[in-house]
Amino acid sequence: MIIISNIISFILISYIANSFLTLKYSKNKSIIILLLSTTIVCLTNYNGASPLKSIILLAIYFIYIFVQYNGRIIQKVMTILPYFLIQILSEILVAFCLNNILFIKITRDTSSRGFIFGTFFSYAILTLFVFIYVKILKYIKSESLPKYTWLAFILPIITIILLVTMGDYFDLLHTNPQILITTVGLAISNIIFFFIFMLAINSTNMRHKLQIAKQKEELFNSKLDLLSQQYDNNFRFLHNLLHTCNQLNSLFNDSNYLEATNVLNKLSNTAYKEFNAIYSNSYILNYVINNNLSKIIENDIDIKTVIEYSDFDNLNYHTQLILFEYLINLAIDSCIQVTTSDKIIIIKSVKTANKIILKLLYSNVSFNKSNIEKNIKNILSNKYYSLSIKKINNTYISILVTFDTYS
Repeated sequence: MIIISNIISFILISYIANSFLTLKYSKNKSIIILLLSTTIVCLTNYNGASPLKSIILLAIYFIYIFVQYNGRIIQKVMTILPYFLIQILSEILVAFCLNNILFIKITRDTSSRGFIFGTFFSYAILTLFVFIYVKILKYIKSESLPKYTWLAFILPIITIILLVTMGDYFDLLHTNPQILITTVGLAISNIIFFFIFMLAINSTNMRHKLQIAKQKEELFNSKLDLLSQQYDNNFRFLHNLLHTCNQLNSLFNDSNYLEATNVLNKLSNTAYKEFNAIYSNSYILNYVINNNLSKIIENDIDIKTVIEYSDFDNLNYHTQLILFEYLINLAIDSCIQVTTSDKIIIIKSVKTANKIILKLLYSNVSFNKSNIEKNIKNILSNKYYSLSIKKINNTYISILVTFDTYS
């Protein structure tokens, strides 16, 4: 019976591991490792289990899972500890029921009726738990668990230590059942807490994924809006181009070459400004600029984008949108206040080593440095960045935002 129960133990724990871990070795090697581990346990427990042997069994479980499977440490611990805890609890609960309800005496004698009945029913409970636990693990998505998940194992570990160090719990059924019942109640409470904790973490992860999905949907919609804006801008530009061509034909027919030259220069400047304003390597920056394109053209502002690196993966979509909207609107409002024709906005981005650099240069008369710093700090809260704001030749403002790529 001992040999059969040990084989079942390894089959069950392997079933849990196979559900969300991957084997390191080929099928034949994996079977050899499984048989070797089972043999070691059978040799350890050949004359029955004991608290000391329970500790050895736990150690063998850890060695087996860590040798046999690939995966995060937290995933491997999630395979072993709950299973081992339920394995002990099922033995205690079945022993208590047989001893106090059916009045079948439970002993460590592997040939006794109580031991055989107890082993059968405890492994029936353990098997049921394994199937339920695997379903829960698949729902939890353990590969995306955060680092603080380790906190969920503190109480189960303490409970396991209490159970394996309190002595032979079969003897406690006769000598001090109150202590055993209290400990079992604590263990069950820990298991319930563990599952609630894991489900709460999973719920948090799901909300985060939904937020990311929503941001992706917003980005997709913004791309559609951008395409619509570009279509409208292109249609307007072509309409104006046709009008200008008719105007040029009329001027050439009248031999008014000076005025025709002025019209061509104006057309060239307009085309240059609109092209530089509309197109950059960042979809989000394109969206923001095109939303303000009419204001840029009406106020005769020259805008240039040099986005060599557009993958701001340290910022989510919403943060990028707010940051670009703030910077572009800040620059446009500043240029509008400039009375000269020198109205310039230049926005650049580059990546060097482990840093992403975003630079904004724009024409300016006066500015509030502390206000700009405060607003950018609010937008980039909880982000690792450095900020430099300078006045250049009393004519331009330079804003330099540097991000660490690991943030």
